Parts: sequence; structure tokens; C-alpha cells
Amino acid sequence: MNNLSRASELSPHGPLQHDNLEQRLVQAKLVLDDLERNASSKDMGALSAARVEFALAARALADELIAQGKQGRERGE
Repeated sequence: MNNLSRASELSPHGPLQHDNLEQRLVQAKLVLDDLERNASSKDMGALSAARVEFALAARALADELIAQGKQGRERGE
């Protein structure tokens, strides 16, 4: 079983946005790690794209967590 198929099995919850963002971040990290570890791969375009996707996924998850925190404070949680 490769890393990408393992990543798709990580979230046991329903298709909530938070879970989807977590899965996106995990998949992006696994792809990035694979490309960085593979010394024979010199595809700089793929490596750059993987780094961008990881950064975007991390930012999207952080934005969601911030929004959830703000909503909790507004409700007094």
C-alpha cells in the first residue's frame, strides 16, 4: 500500500470540511516527502508544485481552525 492510499484512509469521520482539509494536508505532505526522498527524481516542476500544494493545504486548514475559534468565541464557548 502506498502513502497516498494510506492518506485517504486516515480520516474516519464523515465528509466534513475540516476532515477534508486534514486529508488534503496529509496527502500533500506524503507527496512532498516522496518527491524529496526520491533522489533519482529531478523533476523540479513536480517538487515545486508539491511544495505549493502543501503550503496551500496548510493555510486552508489553519484558516478553518481560526474561523472555528472565532465562531466558538462568538457563541461563548
